[in-house]
Amino acid sequence: MSTFERLQALLHKDFDLPLEKLERETRLEELDIDSLRMIEILFCVEDAFKISVPAEQFELKARLQTFGDLVGYIDSLVRPGMDPEA
Repeated sequence: MSTFERLQALLHKDFDLPLEKLERETRLEELDIDSLRMIEILFCVEDAFKISVPAEQFELKARLQTFGDLVGYIDSLVRPGMDPEA
C-alpha cells in the first residue's frame, strides 16, 4: 500500500474525512485542516508510519498546502533522501 493510500485510509478512519475529497490536488483548507488539526494528524501519522516529524509548525503550514504535499512530506520522512517534490 502506498503512502497516499495509507494516508487516505488513516484520515478517513480517524478524522472522518471523505475518501472522495482526499486527492493530491485537494487543498488542506478545503478539508478543514487548520493548524491544530494538522498537529493531531501528524501525531497519528507518526504512530502509523513509525516516523518523527521534525519541522516546526510554521514551516509545515507554509510547506504543506495540499493533500499531495502532505503525502510527499511523509514519503520524505519514511524514505530519507527522497525528494518530496517528486
